Amino acid sequence: MKTFNKLIFKLQKINLLFATLSEAFATKSEYLLMFPVDRILKIFYKITTCLIFGFAMANAQEIENDHPKGSRILSAYHGLDPLPDRATRLCGMAPVAGQDGMPVTFSVQIDAATLSPDAFAVETSAGEIVTPLCATLRPAFEPLELRTVLLIGPFSPEDSVPISVEIVQGLDDVDGRSLRGLRIDSITPLSAGPSIVLAERFAPDAEGLQKECPEETAQAVQLTWEGGVTGPQGARLAEPQRKAVSVLLANGVSVTPSFLGDVDPDNVVVACIGQASPAVSVSVLGGFFYDPGDDANPETEISVSSKW
Repeated sequence: MKTFNKLIFKLQKINLLFATLSEAFATKSEYLLMFPVDRILKIFYKITTCLIFGFAMANAQEIENDHPKGSRILSAYHGLDPLPDRATRLCGMAPVAGQDGMPVTFSVQIDAATLSPDAFAVETSAGEIVTPLCATLRPAFEPLELRTVLLIGPFSPEDSVPISVEIVQGLDDVDGRSLRGLRIDSITPLSAGPSIVLAERFAPDAEGLQKECPEETAQAVQLTWEGGVTGPQGARLAEPQRKAVSVLLANGVSVTPSFLGDVDPDNVVVACIGQASPAVSVSVLGGFFYDPGDDANPETEISVSSKW
Protein backbone atom coordinates (compact mmCIF):
# COMPACT_ATOMS: atom_id res chain seq x y z
CA MET A 1 0.00 0.00 0.00
CA LYS A 2 2.86 2.42 0.80
CA THR A 3 4.36 1.82 -2.65
CA PHE A 4 0.98 2.38 -4.29
CA ASN A 5 0.60 5.71 -2.48
CA LYS A 6 4.06 6.74 -3.68
CA LEU A 7 2.98 5.92 -7.24
CA ILE A 8 -0.09 8.13 -6.90
CA PHE A 9 2.07 10.98 -5.58
CA LYS A 10 4.48 10.69 -8.52
CA LEU A 11 1.61 10.65 -11.01
CA GLN A 12 0.18 13.80 -9.41
CA LYS A 13 3.54 15.52 -9.89
CA ILE A 14 3.64 14.41 -13.52
CA ASN A 15 0.14 15.78 -14.08
CA LEU A 16 1.30 19.11 -12.63
CA LEU A 17 4.25 19.14 -15.02
CA PHE A 18 1.96 18.49 -17.98
CA ALA A 19 -0.34 21.29 -16.82
CA THR A 20 2.61 23.68 -16.57
CA LEU A 21 3.83 22.63 -20.00
CA SER A 22 0.40 23.14 -21.53
CA GLU A 23 0.15 26.61 -20.00
CA ALA A 24 3.56 27.49 -21.37
CA PHE A 25 2.53 26.44 -24.87
CA ALA A 26 -0.70 28.38 -24.52
CA THR A 27 1.21 31.56 -23.64
CA LYS A 28 3.79 30.78 -26.34
CA SER A 29 6.76 30.83 -24.01
CA GLU A 30 9.79 31.96 -26.04
CA TYR A 31 12.00 29.42 -24.29
CA LEU A 32 9.76 26.45 -25.14
CA LEU A 33 9.40 27.56 -28.73
CA MET A 34 13.13 26.98 -29.13
CA PHE A 35 12.45 23.22 -28.98
CA PRO A 36 10.28 20.96 -31.17
CA VAL A 37 6.96 20.35 -29.39
CA ASP A 38 6.69 16.71 -30.41
CA ARG A 39 10.13 15.98 -28.97
CA ILE A 40 9.26 17.47 -25.60
CA LEU A 41 6.04 15.47 -25.41
CA LYS A 42 7.84 12.24 -26.29
CA ILE A 43 10.37 12.82 -23.52
CA PHE A 44 7.61 13.34 -20.95
CA TYR A 45 5.76 10.28 -22.22
CA LYS A 46 8.86 8.12 -21.77
CA ILE A 47 9.46 9.46 -18.26
CA THR A 48 5.84 8.75 -17.30
CA THR A 49 5.94 5.22 -18.71
CA CYS A 50 9.18 4.38 -16.89
CA LEU A 51 7.86 5.70 -13.58
CA ILE A 52 4.61 3.77 -13.85
CA PHE A 53 6.37 0.54 -14.81
CA GLY A 54 9.01 0.92 -12.08
CA PHE A 55 6.52 1.54 -9.33
CA ALA A 56 4.20 -1.20 -10.54
CA MET A 57 7.09 -3.67 -10.33
CA ALA A 58 8.00 -2.39 -6.87
CA ASN A 59 4.40 -2.75 -5.76
CA ALA A 60 4.31 -6.33 -7.05
CA GLN A 61 7.48 -7.08 -5.14
CA GLU A 62 5.99 -5.54 -2.00
CA ILE A 63 2.91 -7.78 -2.31
CA GLU A 64 5.14 -10.83 -2.84
CA ASN A 65 7.14 -9.92 0.27
CA ASP A 66 3.94 -10.04 2.33
CA HIS A 67 4.00 -13.83 1.90
CA PRO A 68 6.12 -16.09 4.09
CA LYS A 69 9.71 -16.14 2.84
CA GLY A 70 9.90 -18.53 -0.11
CA SER A 71 6.27 -19.62 0.21
CA ARG A 72 4.88 -20.98 -3.03
CA ILE A 73 2.75 -23.70 -4.52
CA LEU A 74 5.13 -26.55 -5.32
CA SER A 75 2.74 -28.53 -7.49
CA ALA A 76 -0.84 -29.04 -8.57
CA TYR A 77 -1.45 -32.61 -9.67
CA HIS A 78 -4.49 -33.61 -11.72
CA GLY A 79 -4.39 -37.05 -10.23
CA LEU A 80 -7.70 -38.80 -10.85
CA ASP A 81 -10.82 -38.35 -12.99
CA PRO A 82 -13.24 -39.42 -11.80
CA LEU A 83 -12.60 -39.93 -8.11
CA PRO A 84 -14.53 -42.63 -6.27
CA ASP A 85 -17.88 -41.13 -5.24
CA ARG A 86 -17.05 -41.65 -1.56
CA ALA A 87 -13.98 -39.36 -1.74
CA THR A 88 -16.10 -36.35 -0.76
CA ARG A 89 -16.57 -37.97 2.63
CA LEU A 90 -13.06 -36.69 3.41
CA CYS A 91 -14.79 -33.29 3.69
CA GLY A 92 -17.76 -34.63 5.65
CA MET A 93 -19.98 -34.58 2.57
CA ALA A 94 -22.28 -37.19 1.10
CA PRO A 95 -20.85 -39.10 -1.89
CA VAL A 96 -20.75 -37.06 -5.11
CA ALA A 97 -20.19 -38.68 -8.50
CA GLY A 98 -18.06 -37.48 -11.40
CA GLN A 99 -15.55 -35.32 -9.57
CA ASP A 100 -11.82 -34.79 -10.20
CA GLY A 101 -9.12 -35.05 -7.56
CA MET A 102 -6.23 -32.56 -7.55
CA PRO A 103 -3.67 -32.47 -4.72
CA VAL A 104 -2.04 -29.04 -4.35
CA THR A 105 1.24 -29.06 -2.41
CA PHE A 106 2.71 -25.98 -0.70
CA SER A 107 6.22 -25.17 0.44
CA VAL A 108 4.79 -24.35 3.87
CA GLN A 109 2.44 -26.16 6.23
CA ILE A 110 -1.21 -25.10 6.19
CA ASP A 111 -3.36 -23.94 9.10
CA ALA A 112 -6.32 -26.31 8.85
CA ALA A 113 -8.61 -23.82 10.61
CA THR A 114 -8.29 -21.40 7.66
CA LEU A 115 -8.84 -24.00 4.95
CA SER A 116 -12.00 -23.80 2.82
CA PRO A 117 -12.92 -24.58 -0.80
CA ASP A 118 -13.65 -20.89 -1.41
CA ALA A 119 -9.97 -20.08 -0.91
CA PHE A 120 -9.14 -21.77 -4.23
CA ALA A 121 -9.93 -20.83 -7.83
CA VAL A 122 -9.20 -23.44 -10.49
CA GLU A 123 -9.09 -22.19 -14.07
CA THR A 124 -9.88 -24.61 -16.89
CA SER A 125 -8.71 -24.59 -20.50
CA ALA A 126 -12.25 -23.52 -21.45
CA GLY A 127 -11.77 -20.30 -19.49
CA GLU A 128 -14.08 -21.31 -16.66
CA ILE A 129 -13.19 -20.53 -13.03
CA VAL A 130 -14.19 -23.42 -10.76
CA THR A 131 -14.53 -23.31 -6.98
CA PRO A 132 -13.86 -26.78 -5.52
CA LEU A 133 -16.60 -28.69 -3.72
CA CYS A 134 -14.10 -29.91 -1.15
CA ALA A 135 -10.67 -28.87 0.15
CA THR A 136 -9.01 -31.03 2.78
CA LEU A 137 -5.59 -31.83 4.22
CA ARG A 138 -6.60 -35.46 4.46
CA PRO A 139 -5.13 -37.97 4.10
CA ALA A 140 -1.69 -36.31 4.65
CA PHE A 141 -2.46 -34.60 7.97
CA GLU A 142 0.22 -35.94 10.33
CA PRO A 143 2.33 -33.36 12.25
CA LEU A 144 5.16 -33.11 9.70
CA GLU A 145 2.81 -33.22 6.70
CA LEU A 146 -0.06 -30.68 6.52
CA ARG A 147 1.15 -29.12 3.25
CA THR A 148 -0.91 -30.94 0.63
CA VAL A 149 -4.51 -29.85 0.08
CA LEU A 150 -6.71 -32.30 -1.81
CA LEU A 151 -9.14 -30.36 -4.02
CA ILE A 152 -12.25 -32.17 -5.23
CA GLY A 153 -14.47 -30.69 -7.92
CA PRO A 154 -15.48 -30.61 -11.60
CA PHE A 155 -12.11 -29.48 -12.97
CA SER A 156 -12.31 -31.10 -16.42
CA PRO A 157 -15.85 -30.76 -17.83
CA GLU A 158 -16.23 -32.09 -21.36
CA ASP A 159 -12.85 -31.78 -23.11
CA SER A 160 -11.33 -29.10 -20.86
CA VAL A 161 -8.50 -29.57 -18.35
CA PRO A 162 -7.35 -27.55 -15.34
CA ILE A 163 -4.59 -25.06 -16.22
CA SER A 164 -4.04 -23.04 -13.04
CA VAL A 165 -4.79 -22.80 -9.34
CA GLU A 166 -4.83 -19.55 -7.35
CA ILE A 167 -5.42 -18.70 -3.71
CA VAL A 168 -8.15 -16.04 -3.83
CA GLN A 169 -9.38 -15.86 -0.24
CA GLY A 170 -8.05 -16.29 3.26
CA LEU A 171 -5.66 -19.21 3.65
CA ASP A 172 -2.85 -19.09 6.22
CA ASP A 173 0.22 -21.13 6.99
CA VAL A 174 0.73 -22.58 10.46
CA ASP A 175 2.48 -19.36 11.53
CA GLY A 176 -0.58 -17.27 10.68
CA ARG A 177 0.79 -15.67 7.50
CA SER A 178 -1.53 -15.22 4.54
CA LEU A 179 -1.01 -17.23 1.35
CA ARG A 180 -3.57 -15.27 -0.63
CA GLY A 181 -2.31 -14.47 -4.12
CA LEU A 182 -0.15 -17.56 -4.56
CA ARG A 183 -0.71 -19.12 -7.96
CA ILE A 184 0.57 -21.97 -10.09
CA ASP A 185 0.13 -22.10 -13.87
CA SER A 186 1.68 -25.52 -14.43
CA ILE A 187 -0.68 -28.41 -13.70
CA THR A 188 0.70 -31.95 -13.93
CA PRO A 189 -1.66 -33.62 -16.43
CA LEU A 190 -3.86 -36.61 -15.74
CA SER A 191 -1.75 -38.96 -17.84
CA ALA A 192 1.51 -38.23 -15.97
CA GLY A 193 2.86 -40.08 -12.97
CA PRO A 194 3.94 -38.46 -9.69
CA SER A 195 7.29 -36.82 -9.00
CA ILE A 196 8.92 -35.83 -5.71
CA VAL A 197 8.45 -32.12 -4.95
CA LEU A 198 10.07 -31.88 -1.51
CA ALA A 199 12.66 -33.84 0.49
CA GLU A 200 13.41 -32.93 4.12
CA ARG A 201 15.99 -34.41 6.48
CA PHE A 202 14.97 -35.03 10.11
CA ALA A 203 16.31 -36.75 13.17
CA PRO A 204 14.71 -40.22 13.19
CA ASP A 205 13.04 -39.48 16.54
CA ALA A 206 11.65 -36.08 15.50
CA GLU A 207 8.09 -35.30 16.61
CA GLY A 208 5.81 -36.98 14.07
CA LEU A 209 8.34 -39.60 12.96
CA GLN A 210 8.46 -41.80 16.05
CA LYS A 211 8.27 -45.50 15.17
CA GLU A 212 8.42 -44.83 11.41
CA CYS A 213 12.01 -46.12 11.16
CA PRO A 214 13.99 -48.98 12.77
CA GLU A 215 16.04 -48.20 15.89
CA GLU A 216 19.37 -48.31 14.05
CA THR A 217 18.30 -45.44 11.73
CA ALA A 218 20.72 -42.49 11.75
CA GLN A 219 18.56 -40.02 9.79
CA ALA A 220 15.16 -39.88 8.12
CA VAL A 221 14.33 -38.16 4.84
CA GLN A 222 10.66 -37.33 4.36
CA LEU A 223 9.69 -37.44 0.69
CA THR A 224 6.64 -35.47 -0.44
CA TRP A 225 5.22 -36.56 -3.79
CA GLU A 226 2.83 -34.66 -6.05
CA GLY A 227 0.08 -37.16 -5.27
CA GLY A 228 -0.56 -40.28 -3.26
CA VAL A 229 1.74 -43.19 -4.06
CA THR A 230 1.53 -46.98 -3.77
CA GLY A 231 2.91 -49.96 -5.60
CA PRO A 232 1.26 -51.02 -8.89
CA GLN A 233 -2.54 -51.40 -8.76
CA GLY A 234 -2.70 -50.01 -5.24
CA ALA A 235 -0.28 -52.52 -3.70
CA ARG A 236 1.48 -51.53 -0.49
CA LEU A 237 4.96 -50.01 -0.91
CA ALA A 238 7.51 -52.79 -0.54
CA GLU A 239 11.01 -53.93 -1.53
CA PRO A 240 10.85 -52.93 -5.23
CA GLN A 241 10.05 -49.34 -4.22
CA ARG A 242 12.72 -49.24 -1.50
CA LYS A 243 15.39 -50.45 -3.91
CA ALA A 244 14.35 -47.85 -6.50
CA VAL A 245 15.34 -45.03 -4.12
CA SER A 246 18.93 -43.77 -4.01
CA VAL A 247 20.17 -41.21 -1.49
CA LEU A 248 23.38 -39.25 -2.08
CA LEU A 249 25.20 -38.43 1.15
CA ALA A 250 27.50 -35.50 1.91
CA ASN A 251 30.53 -37.86 1.86
CA GLY A 252 29.84 -38.67 -1.80
CA VAL A 253 28.42 -42.14 -1.17
CA SER A 254 25.03 -43.15 -2.59
CA VAL A 255 22.96 -45.53 -0.47
CA THR A 256 19.62 -47.27 -0.58
CA PRO A 257 17.31 -46.64 2.37
CA SER A 258 17.29 -49.46 4.90
CA PHE A 259 13.53 -49.09 5.25
CA LEU A 260 10.56 -47.11 3.93
CA GLY A 261 8.31 -45.76 6.66
CA ASP A 262 4.91 -44.04 6.65
CA VAL A 263 3.66 -46.16 3.76
CA ASP A 264 -0.03 -45.39 4.17
CA PRO A 265 -1.39 -44.42 0.72
CA ASP A 266 -0.93 -40.65 0.91
CA ASN A 267 1.78 -38.57 -0.79
CA VAL A 268 4.40 -38.74 1.98
CA VAL A 269 6.99 -41.51 2.41
CA VAL A 270 9.89 -41.64 4.87
CA ALA A 271 13.26 -43.00 3.71
CA CYS A 272 15.10 -44.42 6.73
CA ILE A 273 18.89 -44.23 6.38
CA GLY A 274 21.45 -46.04 8.51
CA GLN A 275 24.45 -43.86 7.61
CA ALA A 276 25.15 -40.66 9.56
CA SER A 277 26.61 -38.56 6.74
CA PRO A 278 23.86 -36.02 5.88
CA ALA A 279 21.62 -36.75 2.91
CA VAL A 280 22.00 -34.12 0.18
CA SER A 281 19.80 -35.44 -2.65
CA VAL A 282 17.37 -38.21 -3.48
CA SER A 283 16.72 -39.89 -6.84
CA VAL A 284 14.10 -42.49 -7.73
CA LEU A 285 14.05 -44.78 -10.74
CA GLY A 286 11.02 -44.46 -12.98
CA GLY A 287 8.20 -47.01 -12.95
CA PHE A 288 7.97 -47.98 -9.26
CA PHE A 289 5.67 -45.52 -7.46
CA TYR A 290 2.09 -45.34 -8.73
CA ASP A 291 -0.66 -42.77 -8.25
CA PRO A 292 -4.34 -43.69 -7.60
CA GLY A 293 -4.92 -43.82 -11.37
CA ASP A 294 -2.10 -46.41 -11.62
CA ASP A 295 0.21 -44.03 -13.47
CA ALA A 296 3.86 -44.76 -12.67
CA ASN A 297 6.39 -42.16 -11.62
CA PRO A 298 8.96 -40.79 -14.07
CA GLU A 299 12.59 -40.79 -12.98
CA THR A 300 12.72 -38.06 -10.35
CA GLU A 301 15.47 -36.33 -8.38
CA ILE A 302 15.50 -33.57 -5.77
CA SER A 303 17.83 -31.86 -3.29
CA VAL A 304 17.32 -32.45 0.42
CA SER A 305 16.70 -29.58 2.83
CA SER A 306 17.78 -30.17 6.42
CA LYS A 307 15.34 -29.72 9.31
CA TRP A 308 17.83 -31.09 11.80
